[in-house]
Amino acid sequence: MSVIITADNAYGFGYGTGDKLLNYFGGIENLLADEIFSCPVGHGPESYTVPARSADAGHYLYIVTYADMLTTQGVIGQFFREGAEPVFTGNGAWEVCATGEDYDLGSHGPTLETINQHIASCNGGGLDPQTTSAGWVTAEASERGHVVFGEANDSDRVDPQPGNEFPIVCGIDEGARWMWYEWNPSRSTGSPFMWPGGSSNVIRDFLIFRLGAEFIPEPPR
Repeated sequence: MSVIITADNAYGFGYGTGDKLLNYFGGIENLLADEIFSCPVGHGPESYTVPARSADAGHYLYIVTYADMLTTQGVIGQFFREGAEPVFTGNGAWEVCATGEDYDLGSHGPTLETINQHIASCNGGGLDPQTTSAGWVTAEASERGHVVFGEANDSDRVDPQPGNEFPIVCGIDEGARWMWYEWNPSRSTGSPFMWPGGSSNVIRDFLIFRLGAEFIPEPPR
């Protein structure tokens, strides 16, 4: 599995069951714009080669992410398995759980144990709706918020209008889209990818995204 991924500002990813992560890669915090967007890959976005046994662990692909409280926020990446269709952020049946636990840059983010505790809590669906998404939500709008898909990685035009928040990210296919959590679309006055985004709510960080194996293309056998 070949992976290129970046986030504004921090991310990790891994594979696991519906109950927990079995492995975890990344744990990257990007302080500067160059660390998010710029070439070459490795200076900006990071590249990973994930062993097949790790990519096949469990039935879910997970992305964990959090942001600072400045300008833009989002995650974008691509996951290529030889002989199979690529998997992109911002495309497909992604779910997200907004945990209500905030992390600042420099904190190194949640530990694997903490992430797994929150996955269990998200599965239970009984989290406080005032400070979390209460459980897993999809791209379908709801009173608990939803996954939001943003602009594709195909334009260097940047302005504060929805759909033009980010420059092109080095090394990531234009089929990938930025992805984040929209917590209250009925009150939104701006892009969820822009801080404070009109409807952003920092106390709902950090975010756990996941995509089930049934939605991840398999290579031909």
